[in-house]
Amino acid sequence: MWFAPAHYDELLARWETLGAHLHQSGSAWSREGKRLIRSWARWPRRYHNTPHLRACLRHVDDVRGQLDDAIAVELALWFHDAIYWPWRPLNEEKSALWAESFLRTAGLNPSLIATISSHILDTRHQAVPSPGDAQWVVDIDLAILGQGEAVYRQFERDVRSEYRWVRWPRYVKGRSAVLQSFLDRPRIYSTPWFFERYEARARSNLQAALTALSRNQLY
Repeated sequence: MWFAPAHYDELLARWETLGAHLHQSGSAWSREGKRLIRSWARWPRRYHNTPHLRACLRHVDDVRGQLDDAIAVELALWFHDAIYWPWRPLNEEKSALWAESFLRTAGLNPSLIATISSHILDTRHQAVPSPGDAQWVVDIDLAILGQGEAVYRQFERDVRSEYRWVRWPRYVKGRSAVLQSFLDRPRIYSTPWFFERYEARARSNLQAALTALSRNQLY
């Protein structure tokens, strides 16, 4: 049996507000919001879950005035981890397809849908995003890296929990590669707003987590 997360009502109300901005107030929009929240709350998520979605949306509020298209950014974040199975590939691609299918059915502008899909694919973090809102989407998704030590430590534990099916030696190798890939970048955060607030802390957190793994420990 599925139990709604504590902030279910907050998220659903936010989804309804987003729909109102897009003149989408029918039952289909409401059903999709509930479906999305259920997906974000599904096992085995420990980090890529409704608190992460909620944190992303709150960051949108922090920087809304600097976005070119806040609606596209917010919709991309709603869908960016809509599908998340740690043992399966192409989660972001499948999430983008989900967004495209629903938003097309809802009658949204094709160019808006294409932008949202592109933003979702940028959260694969395979390359530095293009200037503009794509950078904001990626920085928002990576905001956790620059949080305080206790929050970041819990993040590392939650990620390990999501990948608990991976044997420890393999996890150490894979996770170390991910952490190092961020440290190797000239800068983790593309936007000045996030860079000034979180870059130094993110690098400290990543290095500490990498050092712990080199000692065969979880940070």
